[in-house]
Amino acid sequence: MTTLKFDKTPTPNEAIKLDDISVDSVKAAWKDYEAKPEYKKVNKHDLIEAMQSSEKDSQP
Repeated sequence: MTTLKFDKTPTPNEAIKLDDISVDSVKAAWKDYEAKPEYKKVNKHDLIEAMQSSEKDSQP
């Protein structure tokens, strides 16, 4: 079993430093998600059509 160790998180009274987060590190973090089909870009028109109920669905 693999055990991962994470950095200590700040308490509510401590400030969070965002200086070490760069655009490149954000892109690297999201790189694996772009390959998954559920995170791919969706055509908004297809999404709207999928969300609308068709007339067949409303008839018994």
